[in-house]
Amino acid sequence: MTIPTTNPIVVAPSPTPFKADDSVDHAAIERNVVRWLNTPLSGFVLNSENGEEQFLSEPERLEIVRTVNGARDGQKFIVAGVDSSSVTESIRQSEAFVEAGAEMIRIRIPRLTSDAIGYFEQVVPRVPAPVVIIHQMAPGGFHGGDAPVGASPEVIGDLIDIDNVFGYIASGNVRFEARVRSFVTTDKPFWLGNGVLLLAMSAIGANGACLMFGNVAPAECHQIISSVMNGDLATAQAVQARVLEADQQILDRGPAGIKAALDILGYDGGAPRMPNPSASEAGREVIRLAMQAAGLV
Repeated sequence: MTIPTTNPIVVAPSPTPFKADDSVDHAAIERNVVRWLNTPLSGFVLNSENGEEQFLSEPERLEIVRTVNGARDGQKFIVAGVDSSSVTESIRQSEAFVEAGAEMIRIRIPRLTSDAIGYFEQVVPRVPAPVVIIHQMAPGGFHGGDAPVGASPEVIGDLIDIDNVFGYIASGNVRFEARVRSFVTTDKPFWLGNGVLLLAMSAIGANGACLMFGNVAPAECHQIISSVMNGDLATAQAVQARVLEADQQILDRGPAGIKAALDILGYDGGAPRMPNPSASEAGREVIRLAMQAAGLV
């Protein structure tokens, strides 16, 4: 499918379901994708921290892209995640993901080099698909503390201006990202990355999102951003207030939380990959009650 051109675009890092023997459950992935096709979700982000990327081999990550590509029936679009500080390895992985079916590559600002400009100037022109740059330097830790900074707002603005860069995914540091927004001199997408910050980040100019909460509440995420973009702040505030606690309770438990939420909605969530535990029964009940209060179940 062609990447959407109308904002807001809302994509979600897809969780990876596993079988009882801890292998990737491709049939469950297919069932989940078929259900997500009937939601306002714009696309699927594969091989992310939320999808337990660090617990997957490269052949498994590629096969997940192929499975989603086959199950989506030509609908929505696929973003594949690359998290490497190596120019050569980033290009190689990107090429493999595109060959497997991805239409966009999400590349994290490199964590093991201070030369972000040199890295992206070498990588982006050689990636055979549009690139979205993500500024989340502590993946898996989006819900607490100050977000680490990978580059200055001025540098990030220059990176977004590079040809073949589609757009940007912001960190959870609203004060920092408000300055980044002022250095984005193009009309390229500026996506927020956290459900708790949907209202705040939309207010500083975010016009889309890439967030875990999009898996369970894509309509609400879309409505909050759209309402702010259309000047209807009251509606955005009301929806944000309604879903705030559900996002917090899910995100606070990481991949186990989003998988529990998907189970509650009738998707195939299951357990995280070994050795990580599932959400406790008490935790699942907290999530269920928060989702019920949010009108999600």
